[in-house]
Amino acid sequence: MKFKAFHGENEHDVEVKEVEGGYRLNLSEEVLNVDTVRLEQGFYSLLINGQSFEVSVKDIGKNSFTVRHGSYARTIKVIDPLAAVAGAGLHQSGRAEITAIMPGRVLRVLVESGQAVAEGQGLIVLEAMKMENEVEAPRAGKVSELSVKEGDTLETGAKILIIE
Repeated sequence: MKFKAFHGENEHDVEVKEVEGGYRLNLSEEVLNVDTVRLEQGFYSLLINGQSFEVSVKDIGKNSFTVRHGSYARTIKVIDPLAAVAGAGLHQSGRAEITAIMPGRVLRVLVESGQAVAEGQGLIVLEAMKMENEVEAPRAGKVSELSVKEGDTLETGAKILIIE
């Protein structure tokens, strides 16, 4: 799974792969081997490249989380993989073109042209690799152009819609 994570003004490309005994994280240019155990709701024990950490994670809404380790607390914003790869969620104003990141079939169109949308609101449901993926609005705005309809087959890079 690939996504973008933001910490303050810092942006990180993150790829997580499940491997035997845990996960491998490619965090921008750094590779981390991580084994994780959930201790209780919101608390985790992590073994990262051989070092042990206990952290708490609190969902604070709008794809943001507070991660605490000891006396350190960081707020992390995570952009949905579909939106991040499409380049959406990175634009806070202006034109945001949402494109298909993989081939798939449009199962449902959840908005119409001219409709105001809120950040995180579902735009379409795309069936790809036998999974239903809801593509969400990366930010609030207005759908200025809707380029798909239910039943359409999309290729990678096909324009879905534009939010302004």
